[in-house]
Amino acid sequence: MRGKFLVRLALLLGGSLAFAAESAPRRPNILFILADDMGWTAPSCFGNKDVATPHLDRIAAQGMRFTNAYAETQCSPTRAAFFSGQYGARTGVFKVIHELAAPHTLLREPRANLALQPEVATLAHTLRAAGYATGLSGKWHIADEYHAAPLRGNNEGKYFDRYGFDFCGAADEDVQKEDKAVEAITDDIIGFIERNRARPWFAYVAHFNPHTRLLAPPALVEKHAARGYRRTTVPSGKFSERPSAEYLAMLEHLDTNVGRLLTALDTWQLADDTIVVFTSDNGGLQSVTSNAPLRAGKGAPYEGGIRIPLLVRWPGKIQRGSVCAVPVHAVDYYPTFAEIAGARVAPAHRLDGVSLLPLWRQTGRLARDELCWHMPTYTVGYARSPCSVIRKGDWKLIHYFGDFIDVSASVPGDRPPGKLVPGPRTELYHLGEDLGETNDLATQRPEKTAELKRALEAWWRDTGAKFPDRNPGYDAAKWWEIPRPAAAPRAKAD
Repeated sequence: MRGKFLVRLALLLGGSLAFAAESAPRRPNILFILADDMGWTAPSCFGNKDVATPHLDRIAAQGMRFTNAYAETQCSPTRAAFFSGQYGARTGVFKVIHELAAPHTLLREPRANLALQPEVATLAHTLRAAGYATGLSGKWHIADEYHAAPLRGNNEGKYFDRYGFDFCGAADEDVQKEDKAVEAITDDIIGFIERNRARPWFAYVAHFNPHTRLLAPPALVEKHAARGYRRTTVPSGKFSERPSAEYLAMLEHLDTNVGRLLTALDTWQLADDTIVVFTSDNGGLQSVTSNAPLRAGKGAPYEGGIRIPLLVRWPGKIQRGSVCAVPVHAVDYYPTFAEIAGARVAPAHRLDGVSLLPLWRQTGRLARDELCWHMPTYTVGYARSPCSVIRKGDWKLIHYFGDFIDVSASVPGDRPPGKLVPGPRTELYHLGEDLGETNDLATQRPEKTAELKRALEAWWRDTGAKFPDRNPGYDAAKWWEIPRPAAAPRAKAD
């Protein structure tokens, strides 16, 4: 009798546990789509009148549009911030990892980390440990990107496994073809989603579009040329007209493939269980597009370089058609996704970001009122000298460490890109009243300038920020010259 009782009890408990497992809500999938060099006003839902982006507009209509979303000024620092949840000042990835320094500038750049190691880039590890399938396709650019190409597809050598990914697609710089691999990347991710429909998954969709070279399907280019937009005559550098037919075709092609991903979610009835995030790694390239009403573009500390589009859809959790004006940053995705997944972040891994769930669910405010950037390097092509930035409320301070490139009499593509003005410089803007950063208030508001400078200095100490020093090779006659990059080496599979 006792044996029969135990059997019945086991069956009863087993059934209860099975019912609990079946009734427990499924953790949402995460579809993270990252454009490359897409400025704040590129999607039509952010004001673009030159081309329609109906699928991005659909995400905005069905979710939340962020009007004060930020990235770093270039791709590698943003991607490093995403995967680590840490500012570049802390990780040391504060420049593009294969970008060469100009040897004759006034200041000598501090040594940057030219890779974000797997023990720092732990977002995918964290989600995988929480039971998520993890997959990526597209642009890497935070570590040995050129060495990674032979290891894609079957993940031979476990290169991406070291970064926490179960799957890595074959779409990279070697297969860009005529459309910057937009369709190939999308195909990779659709396949990954289909294979993992039965469990929660995280998909990182890293497009090369609309970064130069400007490449798009010829039929789309012809379409926009027929509308009166001029074709691009050179792959990069000066463009006779902005935007070109190629650039608009790239935006349309990217939007179409975002639509393919949304359709796949609908087809497999995953839309209600999936968080869709669309954003960019930095502002638009000025020689290709205008970021107006924002000042400057990619590479610059002004809003045109760091303010980017952000759309988030989560059916039933995020209010349809909502708009959020709270400043957010790329470092915030890690803690947000970890909280959503119920994942444990290693105590030793210091996160600089905060969870965005109170904003997504409109249940509260963020326990933070400032964002910071550290750019201690030159991006001569984008007319930026070493500086740091802090935004606190609507106030924004930019501190240049030793010189400033005055571009007031220049146009994008000029060499030199402007006039070099030696000496430190601090600028102060009120973004609520001066979105275009045209009125420097540093001398008019010395108390606010000092307040933000103190906050920035505290942040430097907290992150262990590195600084430039005087360059013994400074040459005023050729400070803008940059050596030609050597051919990227290919490593053997490990």
